[in-house]
Amino acid sequence: MDFFSNNFDVSNSIIVFRNKRIERNKYNPTLESNIIYIENYKKFLFTLAAKLISARKIIMHYYPIGPSLFFWYLFSFLFKKTTWILWGGDLYFFQEKKKKLSSYLYEFIRQRTIKKFKTIACFIKGDYEIARLVYKAKADYKYICYPIPVNFSYLEKILFEVPTKSDNINVLLGNSATPSNNHIEGIDILKYFLCENIIVNVPLSYPDEKEYVNEIINYGNRILGDKFNPITTLMNPENYGKFLSQIDIAIMNHQRQQGLGNVLSLLYLGKKVYLRSDTTSFKFLLSLGIKLYDTITIKSLTFEQFCYMDKETKEKNYQIIKKEFSNESYISMWKKVIE
Repeated sequence: MDFFSNNFDVSNSIIVFRNKRIERNKYNPTLESNIIYIENYKKFLFTLAAKLISARKIIMHYYPIGPSLFFWYLFSFLFKKTTWILWGGDLYFFQEKKKKLSSYLYEFIRQRTIKKFKTIACFIKGDYEIARLVYKAKADYKYICYPIPVNFSYLEKILFEVPTKSDNINVLLGNSATPSNNHIEGIDILKYFLCENIIVNVPLSYPDEKEYVNEIINYGNRILGDKFNPITTLMNPENYGKFLSQIDIAIMNHQRQQGLGNVLSLLYLGKKVYLRSDTTSFKFLLSLGIKLYDTITIKSLTFEQFCYMDKETKEKNYQIIKKEFSNESYISMWKKVIE
C-alpha cells in the first residue's frame, strides 16, 4: 500500500479489502479515503457491484474461492477489463481442494471463468502456463512482483552488522502454517541431522490454523525434541528481517510456488536456500542465474554438504536479487499493469 501511494497517483482508484477494517493497518489520509472494506455479501452486492461495473479497469489480487464466485460467473463480462494478479493458492486450488460439494462447485465455476480473464499477471511465468494448461486461460501475460515485505534497505544494514555468534546451525523450515509447506516431510528429512548442532525454526504464526499448528508442534517436538523451535507470534517486518539474518539454511519444501518473499530475502542475505526442483519457482529463479539447492537431494547429503555454500555464490545471488528487485524495477513492472 505504501508502494502504490508513494509511486502512483491513486486519487482515481478505489482500493477494496474483502474484510473488516484492521485497526493496526494505518495508511495516509489520501489513501484511506479511497479504501472500501467489504465484510459481507450484502455490502458486496449493493456497494461494490456497481463500482466494478463502472470501473475502467479492475485489478484483482487473488481470485476468490467462495460464494462470491457466483457473482463473477453471472457478471462474466467484467473479465474483459480485469487483470488477475495470481498469488498461488488461488491457482493451485485444483490440487488442494477439499473433498466436499462446495469445493467441487467452486472449481466448476473457476473452470468456466478463469479462461475469460483479459490479463494474468504473476511473478513466475510457469504459473501462468499452468493456468493456460489447467483452465484453458487465453489471457495475456504480464510479469509482476509485489515489493518484498522485508525492507531491502534494512536488510542491507543488517548485512554490515557484526553477527551474533552461535554454535548452532539455524534452519528455517517453511514460511507459514499451511499444509502446502509439507512440514512433516521436512521434519522427517531433518531428523537425519539430529546428532548435529541444529535448531529447526518453523514459522506457524499465520494463517490462524490452530488444528494444523498443534499437529506440527506435536510432531516436531516428538521427532526433533529440543532442536524444534515453533514460532507462533507474528513479528513486525524489522524483527522478521533480523530473524532471517540469523538463519543459516532455509528449506522451502512446498510443492508449488509459495513463500517467495522469504526466499528472495534469504538469498539477498546470502543464505543457502533449498527448494523443490519440480516447482515453477525453482525453475524461474534458476533462469535468473540464481544458485539454489534441491530439497529432494537432502537425504543423500552429509551434514557438511548440507551446510556448505561458497562466498562467490552468496555474492552472486545477492547481486542478482539487488538488481532484479529494486524499487525502480517494481515501478516499471506495475506501471505496465496499472496504466
